[in-house]
Amino acid sequence: KMFKTNDYWEEEFVQYDDKILDSIYFDDCTFIKCDFSKAVFSSCKFRECIFIDCDLSLSVLKNCVFNDISFENCKLIGISWSNCEEPFDVKFDLCNISQNSFHLMDLRQMKFINSLIKDTGFEECNLERAVFDNCDLELSSFIKNNLKKANFVSSKNYLIDPKQNDIDKAEFSLPEALSFLSLLPIKIR
Repeated sequence: KMFKTNDYWEEEFVQYDDKILDSIYFDDCTFIKCDFSKAVFSSCKFRECIFIDCDLSLSVLKNCVFNDISFENCKLIGISWSNCEEPFDVKFDLCNISQNSFHLMDLRQMKFINSLIKDTGFEECNLERAVFDNCDLELSSFIKNNLKKANFVSSKNYLIDPKQNDIDKAEFSLPEALSFLSLLPIKIR
């Protein structure tokens, strides 16, 4: 199954497994059980699309746009999103987005829901009002981010250094918020 043209609208793609996607525009499309692992996406635009049960692990994204995109129950391991173009508007629900990289990105109001976000790097991102709902952030790093009003209330295993990130009015819950204490030069008995 291969993409034949470079413009698709309101189409459904089931079990596609192309590995090179170049300059294709997808508008209001649905991808189901597609295997795009190790694929190279160059200058592709996705607008109002849904990916369900897809695997994009280790894919390479060059100058792509993801605008109003939903990933549901997808495997997205080892992806660097940093070469994506604006607007970047993505929702992850029930996804494995481990070993990802988000660097210098505008992720305001992004929704990360019921996802495993292990060993992922958030560096110099704007995560203002982002929601991490019931996510596992084990070994993920947060460096020089704007986390104002971000919501981590139902998530776990995060380690966020308040000296390295702006956490003004961000929301956390106990006992997870005690992780802040581990960053202080103190002994707790």
